[in-house]
Amino acid sequence: MAATSTLGGYDYDYVDVPLDTLLCKICLCPSREAQLTVCCGYTFCKSCILCASEVSSMAQKCPMCFSKGFTSVHNKQVDRLVRSFKIFCPNKKIGCEWQGEVNDIRYHINHCCFEEINCPNDCEVSVQRQNLTKHIETECVHLKVECQHCHITEEYQLIEGEHKEQCPKLPLPCPNKCDVDNIPREEMNGHRKTCPLEEINCVNKCGKTLLRKDMKDHEIECVRRKVNCRYCQITGSHRFIEGKHKKQCPKFPLPCPNKCDIGIITRGDIEEHLKMCPLETIQFQYHEVGCTEVIKRKYQEKHYTEEMEKHL
Repeated sequence: MAATSTLGGYDYDYVDVPLDTLLCKICLCPSREAQLTVCCGYTFCKSCILCASEVSSMAQKCPMCFSKGFTSVHNKQVDRLVRSFKIFCPNKKIGCEWQGEVNDIRYHINHCCFEEINCPNDCEVSVQRQNLTKHIETECVHLKVECQHCHITEEYQLIEGEHKEQCPKLPLPCPNKCDVDNIPREEMNGHRKTCPLEEINCVNKCGKTLLRKDMKDHEIECVRRKVNCRYCQITGSHRFIEGKHKKQCPKFPLPCPNKCDIGIITRGDIEEHLKMCPLETIQFQYHEVGCTEVIKRKYQEKHYTEEMEKHL
């Protein structure tokens, strides 16, 4: 602000209008560290006359009368008079009612409750001094706060940002919208392993995905559920047992392929049964000597008797 500048004159809002004779002829403000030129007797700010001398094409010439090799002296009387002028606080427009001497302005600015100052936490925010405490305690992004869930202490900005996305104790709703709520983040994986609304794959790898609550009903009818063959007790998937295995099971009950009176026999015993089944079609025992008859076993004796001469 102008109040803290050390260049040029005292650019303030004065209670009484300063006399023209006290104004710097360059910046037109009441002179700061007033300098009186010996050649023409005009008053300048020390910084203004030095700056004008450095940038002027007429170096070492008086800015007013252009005298060469001019000199100036510190006008202590004017300096004391200017620094005793009554001024308003630069923050008058935003509510400060302070009035005081130019001498006291620096001290006042350092304590003025309307002065905007930078937050000491380097959060790059400027607030009025009277609001600084509130800003630091409730608004500053670098404010140290405690996470209400895991109780770690970090800057407000970190707690509400990165930490909130990772806090293991932060309560969350079930992503499946089941009846369980406020689940700590660190327990979410465990919850999902039992959540009735979690989608899971069939344990029998049949390719179906269902809600966990529906899986028990599915397992009862799953084509790849594990079952025992009721005949040979081998274990396999329902699809296998009722498909390929059923066509091969050695203990599977079958009727005689010749529909004899023996009834039900196991698949593994059929071969032995056919060796004595009366309805099995066989070649007569003398086919090697020319008998071409093909008959059922039960007629073997009859054929033997009727065709004995032919066989002999």
